Order: sequence, then structure tokens, then C-alpha cells
Amino acid sequence: MGKNNMQIIRLFPTNCFLLRTRDGYLLIDTSYHDKYGLFIKELKKRDIKLEAIKYLLLTHHHCDHVGFAAEIVKNTGAKIIIHKNAVHHLKESQVIDPLSSKNGVKSLNLCVEILSEIYFKVKGYNFTYPPVTITEKDYVVEGDNYGILKEIGIDGIILSTPGHSDDSISIVLSDGRAFVGDTAMNFLNICHTKYRPIFVENFEKVYGSWRKIIEYGAKIIYPAHGKPFSAENLKLQLEKKGK
Repeated sequence: MGKNNMQIIRLFPTNCFLLRTRDGYLLIDTSYHDKYGLFIKELKKRDIKLEAIKYLLLTHHHCDHVGFAAEIVKNTGAKIIIHKNAVHHLKESQVIDPLSSKNGVKSLNLCVEILSEIYFKVKGYNFTYPPVTITEKDYVVEGDNYGILKEIGIDGIILSTPGHSDDSISIVLSDGRAFVGDTAMNFLNICHTKYRPIFVENFEKVYGSWRKIIEYGAKIIYPAHGKPFSAENLKLQLEKKGK
């Protein structure tokens, strides 16, 4: 797959990606629920019909990644690709509030916590999204998967990359492009994030997922938040931390 077969759709603060398949497109993630109209406008700018989206891969169940997933499926019939641990969350529309200390998610540091609280309160986000029910036509992965992408015409693999959440998955293509959701970021660098997720369940698992992505050939990281960056940056951070 050449780079001209990829589209980046920036729906701040989330980057969504379109990859060409044999019969249309794979969409990686959505943004918040209220970004659906903007998404449609971005498709029109690219002369891409909504119904050309045949597959929807959700890197994890958080609301800034699955916000309008239900609308995409309803209006396109797209098949969902998701980790097993996300199924219940999506069906029940279970929402993770990163500002709550009760959900097992931790802010990276105090700077992130303060800026996030200000941002979410100003925007008035309530972290909700319409529920998404997984059916027999969809793909549910438990670990790494080497077949689904090739089946639909994409030369790449799906990796289980926990740490930010226990249902996080990433795509690594044969040419080294890696789409990692929130497993790594290039976002809020003023808070000394160093490519780490700004919210995390388990830091050691994040570092393990970085190693895994690199071992499977990642060269350029395409995060859901922030600009693409070289995988060498993750290697450097792992070396500095002795991981």
C-alpha cells in the first residue's frame, strides 16, 4: 500500500485515518460524537463517498475514538474491528472520565491534569457516545492478528498494545507505518509527555507495547493525537528509561 492510499482526517483533538482496501476504505477511529458533521464535510473535500467505508477499526473504547462509530455503522454497514475487551464497554456505552480517580486511569502528571480539566470544562464534554453493538459480521480480536488486514487487502498486522487501556490495538503496515491510537502521542508536549499517553492505566504495559510496535517494524508513528513522528523517538525514550 502506497502512502497515496492513506488519508488523515483531523477532527481535533483526534486524528482519524482512512486506508484503502480491496473494496473501499478502512477507517481507523472516529472522534467525539459531535464531530460527525465535520467528518462528512472532510470526506466530501476528498471526494470520498461515506458508503465507501467498509471497515471501522476502533483502537480502543474511549469516547474520543468511538464517538460517532454507531452512526458510521448505521449509515454504511461497515464491519467493526475491535479488541475483545472493548465489546462490553461499547455495548453499554461505558464512558471513561479521565478526570475521575475512580476508573483506574491516571493522568501522566499534574500539568496534564490541570490543562485537561480546564479544556474539558470549557468545552463542556460529558464523555458520552451512542452504544455500539458488535454482531457476527464484525471482527473481534483477542491478541495479535495476522490475517484480517490481509483479507481485506491491506499489507499489515493488528497488534494488541495495552497500557493506555486494556483493549488498545494498533496497526503496523509492512512499509513501517504504524497507527497506534493512544499507545503513543505527540501531544501536550509542554507537559513533558515524551510521547507517552496523557492518561494511562499501566505505564509498564505502555512501554511493553512500544517495544512490540518497534519489533514488528514500525518506522513512522501515526498517533491519534498530535503529528506523526519517527519510531526512533520511542526507542530513545525506552533507552533513557532502561526499558
